[in-house]
Amino acid sequence: MTTKRLILIVSLLNLSTVFAQPAAMTTKKNPYKWMFGLSWSAIDDNGEAFTKLFDISGSFNFEYFPTRLMVDRYFRKGWSLEGLLTYNRLYSTKQINDTTGVSGMLVSGDLHLKYSFNRYFRRAKWFDPYLSMGLGVTYRDLRDQPVTPTFNTTFGANFWFSRKWGAQLQTTGKLALSADIYTGNGDYLQHSLGVVYRFTPKRRSTNNFSSKRQHKWTNEKTRYNRRKNS
Repeated sequence: MTTKRLILIVSLLNLSTVFAQPAAMTTKKNPYKWMFGLSWSAIDDNGEAFTKLFDISGSFNFEYFPTRLMVDRYFRKGWSLEGLLTYNRLYSTKQINDTTGVSGMLVSGDLHLKYSFNRYFRRAKWFDPYLSMGLGVTYRDLRDQPVTPTFNTTFGANFWFSRKWGAQLQTTGKLALSADIYTGNGDYLQHSLGVVYRFTPKRRSTNNFSSKRQHKWTNEKTRYNRRKNS
């Protein structure tokens, strides 16, 4: 199945890009501690990795309400750990592994190690691209073996329009970790678009004035010599 090639290629690019970053540029302070997201999710499980990447009407399975939850814990120097939970319906009108007429439910849970490149865009802090990799498990009731462990690789970006709020766009390739890993059809792509909110550290006040007096005045009184009038 050609989807495997796409997922493997993106995975190798993620590894080479992340670990090639110069250590000298990883001194920026932590931009946040926790981040949460709510997204619309689309599942592309048509079995054709390169010919129908944007076949929304024929291959994308999605709902008209948000179906993906995300929580992200930032550590340091661009690295964070994220957990995701997704629900989707697979419709009989869509192409599922080179066929139509089948339908079912999909639920997935994933845990990823993520690296953000926002620290390298000092003149465009609103742009926050990232790469992530990790493991997950997917349940699809239309399959003979409904539970499938997966190896995931993701490319995405956050677009910040304030210090706390932003929009998120990403694509994840999921490679099925099964006995027939080279010939099976458990792989799929997942696209998502949503909003994110992060808890940013409080800004330090730039006011140099304090409640304390900046100058210490002595308690000694100035003595004046008074000349006696003769």
